[in-house]
Amino acid sequence: MGNALNRTVAWRLFNYAGFQAGWLILVLTRSPWSLLWALVFVACHWRWLASAAEWRRVIPIMVFGGAIDALWQASPWVEFYGAGWPLPLWLIGLWLMFPLTLNHSLAWLADRPILQIFGGIVGAGGSYLGGATLGAAQLSGPAWYLLPLSWGLWLPLFYRWMSVTTSNSRGNRL
Repeated sequence: MGNALNRTVAWRLFNYAGFQAGWLILVLTRSPWSLLWALVFVACHWRWLASAAEWRRVIPIMVFGGAIDALWQASPWVEFYGAGWPLPLWLIGLWLMFPLTLNHSLAWLADRPILQIFGGIVGAGGSYLGGATLGAAQLSGPAWYLLPLSWGLWLPLFYRWMSVTTSNSRGNRL
């Protein structure tokens, strides 16, 4: 039992550290080459952590998240810097990686909606503000508070999606 627990903790730490390192690499360099980190992270996740059922849950979040940021990019308040269209490649890399943390390093949030809201606003929303401070984006007007507040909605919705699709894969109805 202890060995399995140690392995679970180790994989969660690997997931956490890999995402955090990837965030820094992608945001600081904004290079198309930094997308390689995201692809290696996804490949490692595929090889050692994910099940087919998890991929069915996270791929829609990857696409939806990219669409959300494309809408922000189209707004007059947000400009993400870097090569790529409609989003910079580094941001696509983040959307490939982030949903893969929901069942692993962020699994502790799964049944805690108040913490999901708080974590969305402070953690995810704060990462946009941090990225802008590091020069990866230009935020203006209401984006400074709407981006973090919107994450107070998105993160709980992502967890709700994960929960509903898990229930449906077990034969339950919405």
